[in-house]
Amino acid sequence: MTSPSPSEAAIPRRAQQFAVAEVKQSPQIGLRGVAITVAAVFAMLVDATAANIINTGLPHLQGLSAATPDEASWILTAFNAAYYATILFSPWLYARLGRKPLLLAGLLGFGVTSLMLAATRSLELAVALRFLQGAFLGSVFVPAAVLLFTSLPLVLLPLAPPFFATVVLGGGTLGGMIGGFVGDNYGGDAIYLPGAIATMIAAAMVYLAAPSIDTPQEELQPDIIGYALSVIAFGAMQYLTNEGERRDWFDDQSIVVAATIVLFAVPAFVVWELYATGRPHVNFRLLAQKRNLAVGSAVNVILGIVGYSVLSFTLYLETSIAATATLAGEMIALRLPAYVVGIIAAFTLVKNRLLDVRALICIAAVGSAAGFLGFARNMTTTADAGSFVAVTLLFGLFFSMLSQPVPALVLGSLGLADLPAGLSIYKVSVPVGLMIGTGAFQTLLNHRTTVHMTELAGTITRARVPVVEYLQGGGTVAALAALVNAQAQALAFDDVMIGFAALVLLVIPIVFLADVRPGPSR
Repeated sequence: MTSPSPSEAAIPRRAQQFAVAEVKQSPQIGLRGVAITVAAVFAMLVDATAANIINTGLPHLQGLSAATPDEASWILTAFNAAYYATILFSPWLYARLGRKPLLLAGLLGFGVTSLMLAATRSLELAVALRFLQGAFLGSVFVPAAVLLFTSLPLVLLPLAPPFFATVVLGGGTLGGMIGGFVGDNYGGDAIYLPGAIATMIAAAMVYLAAPSIDTPQEELQPDIIGYALSVIAFGAMQYLTNEGERRDWFDDQSIVVAATIVLFAVPAFVVWELYATGRPHVNFRLLAQKRNLAVGSAVNVILGIVGYSVLSFTLYLETSIAATATLAGEMIALRLPAYVVGIIAAFTLVKNRLLDVRALICIAAVGSAAGFLGFARNMTTTADAGSFVAVTLLFGLFFSMLSQPVPALVLGSLGLADLPAGLSIYKVSVPVGLMIGTGAFQTLLNHRTTVHMTELAGTITRARVPVVEYLQGGGTVAALAALVNAQAQALAFDDVMIGFAALVLLVIPIVFLADVRPGPSR
């Protein structure tokens, strides 16, 4: 991270008063430094795992509250609307409250609401608590990341980006495994407990070890309209993500309403923050001032879309080969050691100037595409989980090498004063991509399943000898139809993985827009 140059500081900001948090390097050593690092990592791991834990455990939660699928989707929508909106609002909260108070409030609030959710059976109360839980967790990432980056000894600061990438990638990977294991073995009541325990531990360590070095800016006024617009925009986007394909998109009136809200709320939010208010809480101008932030956010959108491949693979394991949620989670978690190796390899290659960062990302993108094609090749109705071990490790290696250099490009271009605002925009770019990917690839999966079903059904007739022999051998028409359906689904999953392979290659032209020169102007 670098300090802003005098020329940047002199740029007029159209009379807008951005909340600029007071960020200072405060290297910590000894036990205090270790405690702060562990606390920051715990906080970021909770942030990274929370969504996947609940996504995996949603069937258990639906059963606890006796909710219909329509009702249960609000458990996700309420959380994500508040979560994404508050991530963008957290730099203002950081400046207004200070780093340590904000981090403690977010951690303790998330822990308490998680415990309350574990004890509730009312769907209405669960949705309200999930909104609060999302708002509290949205307050955690930015101060936790800044705490980590500013507390490391200066000699270890170059290791911050790869360490950051490891925590973020690893957390997302572990979420599915934790959710599946807890749900399968302890039921829906326990789904919220891992996050509650981790945040309470992290809060205690932050309270005891983190220094209070910020001066709260009590004169700052909240951007209430901007925050409300962002909650509405993200809520409508998440509703489309959850319900669009299931409700056959625009054949359903609620989808039309949600899409109309998105078309109004998203541009209204951006215009409000850029021009209409004198106290915006999102500094979208950074995307124009910091080229690498824009490039990194664009790459993150692509990686977020591709991130739906985790849910696609999990769905394949649980439906096509009848794997348990625990086994599916373990298969995703198998990527973790490959992530660690890939991140270390990427860091070493770039640091020692053996590869230009853009060349590394291109190679990693091609390798990730090859991994997706490997998944597609193995996705058959007769496969077992073990047949995906090699391709999972290969994919994890290349995908981590693709992900690791991007934070370094972004963080290296941000001055300390811009770090909270830049991190919040960078962080939200991934879930924006994930929402797009979920809606698009759910639709593609169902569409391709129907296409393959039609094609296969046309060939499964009594005019074919194998069909006659199957029926004469004791097979039933219902069993034959089930086999056709399973084969159609497997072929559709193949198509989806091929789509991911093509999409991940889009990062190659984007990354060549990055400025790899050293300095704060990037």
